Amino acid sequence: MKNLIQLLAALALLQACTTAPSAPSPCTGQSTPTERLFLQQVTATSAIIRWRGEAASVCIGQSADSLTQRFDASTVNGHMTAQLTGLQADTRYFYAIGGAGTTDPSFTFTTAPEPGQVPADGNTHIWLLGDSGTQTEQFMGRFTHPGEAEIVKQGFLKYNADQADNEPVDLLLLLGDNAYLEGTDAQWQGAYFDIYPKIIRSVATWPTIGNHEMGAGPLDVCLFRPMPQCEEGPVMMAVGGISESADPASYDSNGDGPDEGGLPYLSIFDLPSRGEAGGVPSGTEQYYAFDYGNVHVVSLDSQLSNRDDAQRRAMRDWLVDDLSRNTLDWTIVIFHHPVYSKGENHDSDVEQAEIDMRETFAPVFEDYGVDLVFNGHAHSYERSWYLHGHHGKSDTFSAAQHAELNADGDPAIGQGEESYQQISSGSGKDDKAIYTVAGSAGKADEPHPCKEGQRLGCTLPDWLMHPAHRTFDPTVSGARPHGIARRGSVVVDATAKTLTSRFIDEHGEVLDWFVIER
Repeated sequence: MKNLIQLLAALALLQACTTAPSAPSPCTGQSTPTERLFLQQVTATSAIIRWRGEAASVCIGQSADSLTQRFDASTVNGHMTAQLTGLQADTRYFYAIGGAGTTDPSFTFTTAPEPGQVPADGNTHIWLLGDSGTQTEQFMGRFTHPGEAEIVKQGFLKYNADQADNEPVDLLLLLGDNAYLEGTDAQWQGAYFDIYPKIIRSVATWPTIGNHEMGAGPLDVCLFRPMPQCEEGPVMMAVGGISESADPASYDSNGDGPDEGGLPYLSIFDLPSRGEAGGVPSGTEQYYAFDYGNVHVVSLDSQLSNRDDAQRRAMRDWLVDDLSRNTLDWTIVIFHHPVYSKGENHDSDVEQAEIDMRETFAPVFEDYGVDLVFNGHAHSYERSWYLHGHHGKSDTFSAAQHAELNADGDPAIGQGEESYQQISSGSGKDDKAIYTVAGSAGKADEPHPCKEGQRLGCTLPDWLMHPAHRTFDPTVSGARPHGIARRGSVVVDATAKTLTSRFIDEHGEVLDWFVIER
């Protein structure tokens, strides 16, 4: 695997050295209306713009009144795709599709800073959305969570206006399950493109694969609720989000067999498998890495690659190679299945995907200086203490052994005088990480006590009580002993000296925060 990665990197370097990009053509004519316009892979010198429509080019410039360069587009997986090259770092560009005219100020983006540098405003502003795709979720023909993702978005926009001076978002990270229930192309339209159109055409989206991205799978509905038919044996139905396949070609949207078009997630997004945005080439779009200024981001695949022992080992080997070469100030890892969680339907003590990710990857995070790990899957907010060395089930957790402690011997909260230090005061090493479950950007779980014989789709007594997560004030609405059952999203701000994470609820209020200092 390592030799393959090195070969891919060498080929990419050879191509870059031997093939000069063609000079952009002048812009003429008027811009053309498009659908599904969004940004991908914005780096210090390049960007990808994708859309659907008849236009076959994009015009750009550093002024809305002077779009002077044209880049031709080609059709890739049903989208027009324009690769913009030769851009200047940390520079704002305006653009129009198909011609030189546009009056919409949201048709703009800013390139990344030079590697290792911070943006001109001193801060990388990151918005994270987990399980936001509920706008298209249906049960028996009825939409079950209409408008909830929009409410969370409005809460973020309110926070951003009131408390962050309307700072532009630099990175949009999706934590999986961003199109319910089966992750079809139409569901991506309704749950992503229709909810965030202005945002995604001004900031690049960097996603990870969740279980609802992987179509439908067979499920015994008797696990949710006993019925008379269950006395005769399992009652199987094709249900979105149940697939345990490790093969993306097995994507099945409705239970009748693999879809001819394959996994929509991999068709919609253009992800840097060749190391073209920084980091070590992975050779697959299922997991990848990229750099943005002084921040290194890794997206792992807990849904497909994690299901197969050989693929999981290959992903781990690649991650070790990538992190061992990383020299940037901050490292953030995203994947869908949380390694520490007591969600209503997703228990990291029970589900094999979570167990495998914890046992395989948590030691790597600690050994190679990962700062933050973000997951979705459980539809609440949970945030760990500053952790090291806990790779087992929840009943093996010891705060004294596994958490950074304050002067009183209690787990440090990460706020004020108890801000975390990247070089741990306890070990003298960069060997601790914070794990956040942020899967409530489209809905939040509510208590539904289990009936006799029911094992899924209900609230167990230990809901939001994983001891590796920080405690919360029980008077806060939605708070449980170790989590908050509220809709919301996460904002991360990275400067040269600090990394700050905040949980923002649907009303724009900050319900949790912590700081890591370099």
